[in-house]
Amino acid sequence: MNSFKYYKKLYFTSMSRSMIARMEYKNDLIIGIFGFFIQNVATLLSLYFIIRNIPALDGWNMYQMGFLYGFTMMPIAVDHLLTDELWKLAYFRIIRGDLDNYFLRPVPVLFQVLSETFQPEAFGEFIVGAAMLVICGIKCSIHWTFSKIVLIVVATLFGALIVTAIKILTCSPAFIIKRSGYLMQILYNFRDYTRYPIGIYPKALKIMLIAVVPFGLIISLPVEILMFESYNPWLISGIIILVSIIALIISCSIWTVCARKYESTGS
Repeated sequence: MNSFKYYKKLYFTSMSRSMIARMEYKNDLIIGIFGFFIQNVATLLSLYFIIRNIPALDGWNMYQMGFLYGFTMMPIAVDHLLTDELWKLAYFRIIRGDLDNYFLRPVPVLFQVLSETFQPEAFGEFIVGAAMLVICGIKCSIHWTFSKIVLIVVATLFGALIVTAIKILTCSPAFIIKRSGYLMQILYNFRDYTRYPIGIYPKALKIMLIAVVPFGLIISLPVEILMFESYNPWLISGIIILVSIIALIISCSIWTVCARKYESTGS
């Protein structure tokens, strides 16, 4: 318990310092949030023009597609808010030798990395996503039940854990090969497929999106349940929680193995 309190205090101390540092440059912060907001609005507009020319995509109308797009942002935004430092590590921090000090401290390296950066720009993503869920959800006349509300919370929070696990997993080889950002980007880009109904894809890609790189599990299936009640929401919620735990255990184990092979670049 004392250890938990210690790490809890350390985490929030590191996060508060990151927030204070970001708030020192308020204009950059505002521009960053606004930039993410505009980026997602632009993507949404491109999706709108696609749907406008194709009135129904696999039976989905414009508002259903809007709801799906809004939901894709939710777990991604939560992950982006708290774990964006993993991108820096995968691309350049090991090459620069920035992690040498981390290995000298009596605190797990992964804990230090995850508590290093707080990205308020993610609020722009979250706001757009939440707005799309509310506006399009009303238009779609979704029949809300307690189990569906639980599902959307589970898919957002535990879905973010799965996204983080994917990033940890693909970031880990950087300890050996010095840079693994390209690998992280390849797997991360699978999330783009979930902006469209999973039914339009070949069977092999569906399996990939649900069982291998499970963006479909945390986005596509929950939305289909909310829209069409095609699966049991309690079952999918349980599967998402179980997969998030397994994914974190596997990714952290691989991180530990790779981190033991870390050698300073001497820069």
